[in-house]
Amino acid sequence: MKKKIAIIGTDPRLNFLQQSVSDYLDTQLYPTMTWDTELRETIFAYEPEVIFLPIQPIQTDCSLELPPSCQTLFIGKTNESIDRESRKDTIQPFYYLEDEEWIWENANLTAEGFINYFYLYEKQAIYNKKFIITGYGRVGKRLALALHHLGAEVIISVRSELQLYEAKSSGYQIVTLDNVLDQQGKDAYLVNTIPTKWLKNENAASFNRVFDLASNPGCLLDNENNIPLNYSLSTSLPGMYFPQDAGQLLARSVLKHLAF
Repeated sequence: MKKKIAIIGTDPRLNFLQQSVSDYLDTQLYPTMTWDTELRETIFAYEPEVIFLPIQPIQTDCSLELPPSCQTLFIGKTNESIDRESRKDTIQPFYYLEDEEWIWENANLTAEGFINYFYLYEKQAIYNKKFIITGYGRVGKRLALALHHLGAEVIISVRSELQLYEAKSSGYQIVTLDNVLDQQGKDAYLVNTIPTKWLKNENAASFNRVFDLASNPGCLLDNENNIPLNYSLSTSLPGMYFPQDAGQLLARSVLKHLAF
């Protein structure tokens, strides 16, 4: 008899997650981002052994309490309510955004998604354009490689001396994050992958356009007011452009953890 999995969320990639695990698990998809009384009663009646929470923390209209049947809880980004439930002795939490295989494969999708995003909104070629990538983690590395192969001039900007010289050894130009505003002209595109606030809103004018790929809170120091006209929040690119590939990637993480 198949284990039951309840998949919660409205992200389009979750439809493909459901399809991809259906050969191994009895699945139900609940397209909502709010935990309310109706959802609670429906899931308690379904009695799933596995619950998959959406990437963004689910909102709560009532107390987040999981059914006694739940043995494994897949968690994206968390909050206090999710943390409280995940600490129950009967539940094994798995933070799928920390799965190394998922992180690297998702970085590939993000890099390719950015290229599609750039073509769609800028309607220009990448060849011979200048891109400053702030951050040199998984997404930064995959994006730098993709842009380089398309003929772009790639500059890596970070504070970490280790990452700075790692980027230099890979053949990229480098500049420290503290000096990025002083040394680059307005012809450059800034692509941020650092998930912390570091860029003053008025300094966005130093670049042709700022593409912010980092999740909340993003790079703007004031990210609620006076948003620069040349600033684009460009998150969730895999789900936006490649929901099937991204959903199947989530499915591999789920099935691997459940030992299928």
